[in-house]
Amino acid sequence: MEYFDKRAVSAAVITAAVWLLAGISGIASSKGGAGHSPGELLIMAGGQLAQEVSELEAEVAEDASDPYRDRPDIDTGDWMFILANPWNDIGDYTPELEYLEGQQFDVRIIEPMEEMVEAARAEGLSVLLSSGYRSYATQTWLFNRKADEYGEKIAATIVARPGTSEHQTGLCCDITDHYYEMKDASLENTQMYQWMSRHCAEYGFIVRFPKGREDITGIIYEPWHFRYVGKEAAAYIMEHDLTLEEFLELYQ
Repeated sequence: MEYFDKRAVSAAVITAAVWLLAGISGIASSKGGAGHSPGELLIMAGGQLAQEVSELEAEVAEDASDPYRDRPDIDTGDWMFILANPWNDIGDYTPELEYLEGQQFDVRIIEPMEEMVEAARAEGLSVLLSSGYRSYATQTWLFNRKADEYGEKIAATIVARPGTSEHQTGLCCDITDHYYEMKDASLENTQMYQWMSRHCAEYGFIVRFPKGREDITGIIYEPWHFRYVGKEAAAYIMEHDLTLEEFLELYQ
């Protein structure tokens, strides 16, 4: 229900009370009120009104305490909501894979990925799918290489530990511009990113690691990284400026 404040509720009560006083005779005859004085009928009606208003106010207060009460009705156990981050290790999880433009993805997101890329290119954008699925073994090799160079602690700030990289889910892709392949924050200034961030939810994707949310995602701001969560969840996440972690927490 839509939120309205106590003043509106009070006004409704006053209006109802005035109506009762003005029509008390009619109420007595049509509602079987014979044997009760007008004052008694008013007290009875007032008591019921007070109860209904109390229940209404409780409902309004409950709604107001949950700003995300309009969240979509989804099953967070579905495949599209698998969560891989520094605090959620998915082990050696491997989805069924299919190639698209030289990259592998979970077969279930091939179609929406194709549709999003085609729509972006129809706008004249030079889209490059630069990194899709990475296996547990590949992530292990990447991490160990950095660990040998910098030590494990520093390596973990550069490359995700095996089992915690979202690329292993097959549900995401690093998307850059053919003419601007640098993966740093400046990518947000490209027309490609600006279009993608505005329209990705239409195809079921979100900006997975937004700016200023590093403490929640555990990952630096990545304006090149898009993740599939389905159209309904994506629209809600992008509209409410949520991370995937925050969105899933709404259902706990």
